[in-house]
Amino acid sequence: MYPSNPDQIPPRRYSTETAFAPSDPFAGAAQWTHMASLQKLRQASQMAEWFDYYFASRRDPRTSGWGGVQDARIVFPLLIGYVYFVKIAGPRWMKDRKPFNLRWAVLTYNALTVLANAYFTVKLFGLTYASGHYSLFCQGINYSSPTETDVAILKLGWWYSFVRIGDFLDTIFFVLRKKNSQITFLHVAHHFLVVFSAWFYMNFGGDGQTALGGCVNASIHVIMYSYYFLAALGPSMQKYLWWKRYLTKLQIAQFVGLMLHMTITLFYDCGYPRRLALLALSQGLLGLGLFINFYVQSYVKPRKSKAERKKTA
Repeated sequence: MYPSNPDQIPPRRYSTETAFAPSDPFAGAAQWTHMASLQKLRQASQMAEWFDYYFASRRDPRTSGWGGVQDARIVFPLLIGYVYFVKIAGPRWMKDRKPFNLRWAVLTYNALTVLANAYFTVKLFGLTYASGHYSLFCQGINYSSPTETDVAILKLGWWYSFVRIGDFLDTIFFVLRKKNSQITFLHVAHHFLVVFSAWFYMNFGGDGQTALGGCVNASIHVIMYSYYFLAALGPSMQKYLWWKRYLTKLQIAQFVGLMLHMTITLFYDCGYPRRLALLALSQGLLGLGLFINFYVQSYVKPRKSKAERKKTA
């Protein structure tokens, strides 16, 4: 008979001897499972503490509490939502619908993007290199006692981050116009990584050596979106757009040049964090590989195929 009061039931005790006794073959497995679970919980707790310490202790105090693109609770759901919409939900929703006529929306968007990038290029170059505040060779980051110019550079970068989030409209327009062939891995990965980088640098250091990358990249976007604006005007402009292939070459040259510039900080100590340099270099290598692959697939291989067809004709 069991006691009527559950509190009177004596607790079951395990030991290394009884746990593996033949009379209770499952007790040992249960104990090991329990111990393994506790071990995993301890490891997860330690990892969470390390993760929190690592990022909290290295966060840029100058941009603390700015919110917006600095807030992971905003940026990461936005990134996931972007990829989900342009690769799954959007094409599925448009499957049985006619493409939208967004000509004027696209023209307006491209024109505004050109103006925004032109403004950012001029403003950032003026605050950094043109004013003599920055060294073009190697520029560190002043976390502890920033000047008014340092804060102005960071604020400019913060606002510009929203321009780069606005670049998501590029892909959204492709979805709504049913131009799914243009929603390539390169296209989506590029927009994804740019916004992720904005979040990372605004949290851990968005100025210093990387400022040159901001100037160069924004100026290239002026050229790119000028091309997109002209292309959106219609077929009559095609004869003036012979320089399309040079846009990709320009992107490749950008990655090579900026990677070489960032490499300086690995061999010359000017106060730029090594971890930021390594992140920038890894992103540069990824971007370089993607754009080289795109160039080969779009221009080199078709040209070779055309030459081979002429030989066999």
